[in-house]
Order: sequence, then structure tokens, then C-alpha cells
Amino acid sequence: METVVERILSHPLLTLALLLLCILLLYAVLKRLVKMLLCVAVMVVAYFGYVHFLEDDYPLPDIDEDLVDGWRDTVAPLLPDDWNRTFLDGNQS
Repeated sequence: METVVERILSHPLLTLALLLLCILLLYAVLKRLVKMLLCVAVMVVAYFGYVHFLEDDYPLPDIDEDLVDGWRDTVAPLLPDDWNRTFLDGNQS
């Protein structure tokens, strides 16, 4: 493997071609990441704008605290004490 790397590095034209290939690859990856980030940013802004403008027409329902407390009391005994412990596989075959 070292001989291959030495041969590539000793030949300046091949080194330049590989360097340009790496730069183009890095440029393509960064360009795609920037496009994805812009798309996500546009979707987030559109969602918050949608929520802001339609908040008066479609308000969120009020939460019944008694119902939430009842569910919390029902589910609390079923939750594990230690969340870092793995759950036992139910398939005992």
C-alpha cells in the first residue's frame, strides 16, 4: 500500500488530478448539504408562518389537567426504574 501512495505522490500530474478530484467531490457534497439546509429552513419558516397566521382560525384545544394526571398515574407503574437497562426480549423461543 505504501508503494502505491509513494508512486502517486512522486508523479505530480497524478497528484494534481487526484487533488482536483477531491476538491470537486468536497464541493459537490457541501453544495448538496447547503441545498438540504436551505430546504429545511424554508419548510420550518413556512410551518411557523402557517401556525402564526392560522392560530386565530384554528386554536389549539385546551388540555384537561385531570385527564393528564389520570394517565400519568396509570402509566407510572409500568415505566422502568432504570432507563439504561435493556428490556427483556419478549420472544422466549
